Amino acid sequence: MNKPIEQRVYEGNRAKEVLENEVFQAVFSDIEQEVTKSWMDSPARDQEGREKLWQYLTLLRKVKAQITTTLETGKLAQLELQHKQSLYDRAKAGLGFTSE
Repeated sequence: MNKPIEQRVYEGNRAKEVLENEVFQAVFSDIEQEVTKSWMDSPARDQEGREKLWQYLTLLRKVKAQITTTLETGKLAQLELQHKQSLYDRAKAGLGFTSE
């Protein structure tokens, strides 16, 4: 389902706020390090526990990747809007319309 361009820009801006938020960055890093350490320190015989930790780490990274994708989609939508506005402005100028 394609979202309206304005919605993609809005969501991209919100994603940027999340990814640039120092609390999010710190918490994400802390969780990632904690899970990685638990996984590395777990005994090899605990295959089920290690698998769960690995899945948790993978899911955590997928969440961040999805937020990053939303940010990038928003950036592209913003560029698309700017391009459309530029084309509109050039068309108006070519037809002799002014913004006065």
